[in-house]
Amino acid sequence: MYHHIRGEVIALSPTSTVLETGGIGYEIRIPVSTYDRLKGKKDAQLLLHLHVREDDLRLYGFATPAERDVFRLFLSVAGVGPSIALTSLSFLEPSEVARAIASDDLKTLQKIKGVGRKLAERLVLELRDRMEPLLEAGERAPPGGRPGGRESSRSIPEVADTVAALVALGYERKAAEERAEGVYQALASGGENGGRPSVERLVKECLRRS
Repeated sequence: MYHHIRGEVIALSPTSTVLETGGIGYEIRIPVSTYDRLKGKKDAQLLLHLHVREDDLRLYGFATPAERDVFRLFLSVAGVGPSIALTSLSFLEPSEVARAIASDDLKTLQKIKGVGRKLAERLVLELRDRMEPLLEAGERAPPGGRPGGRESSRSIPEVADTVAALVALGYERKAAEERAEGVYQALASGGENGGRPSVERLVKECLRRS
């Protein structure tokens, strides 16, 4: 089975990328956290998961082992598909997912789009005892913002990418635009949180405010 891929970044969006290796381009779905790590790179390596359904084969790629572990753990729970598993990584760090499940934090889990109370309870019940390695990892710190001037948020690439990510996650475009612009303005003018927040940070904050 596929373990990882290394190749040239041919295309990139907040929710997918195309890596070319050996003359073949592989379309790969990714979480927003991985998008931020790939942005600006000509070549990249991703850990892979091949999801198989009767009518579809789809590749998912991750920047860290912990991200792939969370994705696979979510898929092991009845009623959880790739969409919810991927969205969880656009909302929380792997260690935060582990902490929420280990501490029965249903409120946090229900903020993941597509997760209601019953599914949150099932995640806790089935995954609580498997969270220790992820709790110990805590491997990825949120990337820092980049300095910038007082641009209109509508013209800022991070905001446009955040809107695209939210739409891909199921939000209406108008609502996504309003949420992304509001969150960007709040973070960019907020003292120690000032500067240009990353797409990953913007998406996570938008989802937290759902």
